[in-house]
Amino acid sequence: MNSLFRVSERNHFGLIFMTQLAALPADGFLSVKDAAKSMAMAEGYLEEVAGSLKKAGLVAGRQGPGGGYKLAKSPEDITAEDIVVALEGPISLVPCLESHGCPVESKCQSKKLWGFLQKDVLETLRKTKLREIAV
Repeated sequence: MNSLFRVSERNHFGLIFMTQLAALPADGFLSVKDAAKSMAMAEGYLEEVAGSLKKAGLVAGRQGPGGGYKLAKSPEDITAEDIVVALEGPISLVPCLESHGCPVESKCQSKKLWGFLQKDVLETLRKTKLREIAV
């Protein structure tokens, strides 16, 4: 299905994984194997997602028996924006909102609409905490 506003599979599964980690006890770890099985997805793909979240400082990992991943911060301190940016990079609905250089910029009126929409999306992602999503 092709859609203008579609959440990527990477973001969707990353958010599910983060909600699973938020449900763990403070000293608990969730293995990629168990998480992937519960989400019916490939372990390798989830390991890539977890690696991006770890690189961003959102999760911590431990190897060996009883290992896996846990949140590196409190769910109250992680926003939906933190997760999306960790998995996809900076949020920009159209390239011209990041920088100038569009060949039709001086005649473009649609930039206003995309700017308003991006502002609303970013505000929502910034104010939504993982704790609210994981409830």
